[in-house]
Amino acid sequence: MPETTTPPVSSGSSGSSETVDPAVSGFDAARAAELMPVLTELSGSQAWARAVLEGRPYRSRDALHARARRVLAEQSDAEVLAAVDAHPPIGAGGSAATGAPREVGQASAREQSAAATADAELARRLAEGQRRHAEHFGHAFLVCATGLSARDIVSELDRRIDLTAAEELATTREHLAAINALRLDRLLETGAL
Repeated sequence: MPETTTPPVSSGSSGSSETVDPAVSGFDAARAAELMPVLTELSGSQAWARAVLEGRPYRSRDALHARARRVLAEQSDAEVLAAVDAHPPIGAGGSAATGAPREVGQASAREQSAAATADAELARRLAEGQRRHAEHFGHAFLVCATGLSARDIVSELDRRIDLTAAEELATTREHLAAINALRLDRLLETGAL
């Protein structure tokens, strides 16, 4: 997808003013075969990527984001947890040892930069909290780490360990939706994850 930062323009006839976002127009016009692997890497879910592609054309970011959220909301718990598994653990960044696709790892490393710079005690608490979370809930901890400090992430881990399994899965879906939205915006703005 070509890089673009062109602002939206109005298009329409006789009083109609539909705002057209050139980045979304590029997304709508891009070949599905090119976008499918990018969206799969973005989300960690091939089913999500396929369903988002099938919703084209969007014409606006709001429509694209609404579809992305709706698709995620309709996915089974197993599909959501498979997408969670595609994201490296907090603090692991883009480490090749995580098994996450390279682009997912790079995006995660950028989003988790605060956790990567945590002091030794916070790093220990973060690793221990994720281990406890996985043992308690049977799946990895996922948080939209953009803008959060390592201390914030540890606090979120501590808060979520007390949730019910259903509450935790709902919270995980919310964080996955936020991550997907951030990455979609980055894709539209820069042409890359």
